[in-house]
Amino acid sequence: MGRCLPGARPARGNRSRRIAAPWVLAILLLAPPAALAQGAAEAYASRAIRLVVNFAPGGTVDVIGRSLAQKLAEAFAQPVVVENRPGANGNIGAELVARSRADGYTLLMTSGGALTNNPHLYRSMTVDPLRDFAPISEIARISPLLVVRPSLPVKSASEFLAYVRANPGRLSYGSAGNGSGPHISGEMLNRLANVSVVHVPYKGLGPALGDLLAGQIDFMFDGGGAISQIRSGKIALLAVGSGARLAQFPDTPTLNEAAVPGFNNDSAHALLAPAGTPGEVIGRLHREVARILRTPEIAERIRATGAEVIGNAPEEFAANLRAEHQRMGRFIREAGIRSD
Repeated sequence: MGRCLPGARPARGNRSRRIAAPWVLAILLLAPPAALAQGAAEAYASRAIRLVVNFAPGGTVDVIGRSLAQKLAEAFAQPVVVENRPGANGNIGAELVARSRADGYTLLMTSGGALTNNPHLYRSMTVDPLRDFAPISEIARISPLLVVRPSLPVKSASEFLAYVRANPGRLSYGSAGNGSGPHISGEMLNRLANVSVVHVPYKGLGPALGDLLAGQIDFMFDGGGAISQIRSGKIALLAVGSGARLAQFPDTPTLNEAAVPGFNNDSAHALLAPAGTPGEVIGRLHREVARILRTPEIAERIRATGAEVIGNAPEEFAANLRAEHQRMGRFIREAGIRSD
C-alpha cells in the first residue's frame, strides 16, 4: 500500500513534501546556533513553573523562595507554584527535582548544606548534587550567628571562649538535629578552638531558641530566626560564623577574627534545575533572578532574614558548589559527624 502504479506520477502532496524537506533541513543547518538558543529561551516559560522548597514553611529557605517565586511569576507572566517537600534534611525534595523532567518547569530552592553536607552525612544518598542538578544561581548567603542565653556572664566572643575553656564539658548548645548546620558549627567550634561543648539536638531551631531564651541551653548558632530577639536585646549576639562581617551587624566580629581562626560555616541558599535542562533556559532564569535580586524590595526582604544577597552566575555557583562539597566533606569526615 502507498506505492504508485508503474508509470503513474506521484501525488502532488507527496512531491511537495519531498521538495520541502531538504529546504527545511538546509534552513535549520544554516541557522546560527545562537539564534536557535535565543528562540528556545524566548519561548520559556509557556506554562506554570513548580518551585520545590525542600524545607518546611516559615524557614529562611521558604521565605526567600516564596519572595523569588512571586517575582518570577511576574517576569514570566506564568504561575510559579511553591511546593514544600521537607524531610531528611532536604533530601526528599532534592530527589523529587533531580528525577523531574529537565525542561525548566520544575526547580529546586534549597539550602547550601543540603548540597554540600548531606552527601557526607548520610550513608546512602540517591542524589548526587554535583551530577544531578544544573546550577542557576546562589541566591543568598546565610551565616551562623553565635547567640548566648541572657544570663551567660560574657560580653564578647573572646570572653565566651575563655568561659568555655574554664568550664569544659559544662556548656550546651542547641541545633536543629544531628548533621544540621548549627550542629556542624558547634563541632567546628570544638575542633578549631580546642574546647568541649555539649550538643543538644532539637527538632528544628524554633524549639532550641525557646530553650535558649529560657536558659535551658547556653548558646546556639542561629541561621537568622533570632534576628528580632537579637535586636530587642533578649539574647546577645557575640560573633558571626562567616568569612566576613555582615552588613546587618557591621560591628559584630567574625569568629575567625575574634577568637577562632579558620572558622567559616556560612552557606548559600540556591536555585537549581534538573541536570540536562537546556543551557538557554538556565541562562534566561539566571538573568531574571539576577535582575530580581537587584530590586530594593527583594534585597530588603532577604536581608531581613539575616542573609546577604548573592545572585551569581551559574558557572560561579557550580565552582563554589564543588569547592564547598570538598571542604565540608573533609571536615565532616574528620569530625565523624553523622545525621539522624
